[in-house]
Amino acid sequence: FQDFTDARTLQRQLAHAATHDALTGLANRPSFIRTVEDLVAKSRRDASRYQLMFIDLDHFKPVNDTSGHAAGDALLRKVASAIKGALAPTDIVARLGGDEFAVVLMSASHGAGEAAAIAILEAVSALEFIWDGQMHRVSSSIGLTQICAECGEANEIIAKADAACYAAKAAGPPFGTLSPPVKPPHQPQSFSPRFNR
Repeated sequence: FQDFTDARTLQRQLAHAATHDALTGLANRPSFIRTVEDLVAKSRRDASRYQLMFIDLDHFKPVNDTSGHAAGDALLRKVASAIKGALAPTDIVARLGGDEFAVVLMSASHGAGEAAAIAILEAVSALEFIWDGQMHRVSSSIGLTQICAECGEANEIIAKADAACYAAKAAGPPFGTLSPPVKPPHQPQSFSPRFNR
């Protein structure tokens, strides 16, 4: 019985490692992309809608440069926890790599998407991270777009949120803007606000 139990435990650990980021315990990039692909397929079957956020940390590089990678890793774990804590339990949070995170919001409500983005901005900005007596602060930039039947493939949707995020980053603090994209006639409009704090 022990060998069977050990094998099942190892199988569960390997399955978890294949779908989760080792540092933060969040979903990893391949798992997140599969989730978005599944939601796009579901949207095409039943017209359901969701939202996707792309989050990039601001002022993270100086933490690694001045305090080392162990400090950066500890900060990333705190940021992951702050992002999860700002969202509904049903929302899906992933670390895409480096200081980039992504979220699938299960709510299609534009207002709920904006509220979630603001909650994340505030949670990340409120983090007080001290390493070897030195205080570090980070903020974040967020791009938000819809997942829907007409919104394109998963990689296109992620790219839209990424572009909105970097537009927010380029706009700089203290506030971002809400920017629905200009759409050609007879094309569905994607909601892609830009946030920055």
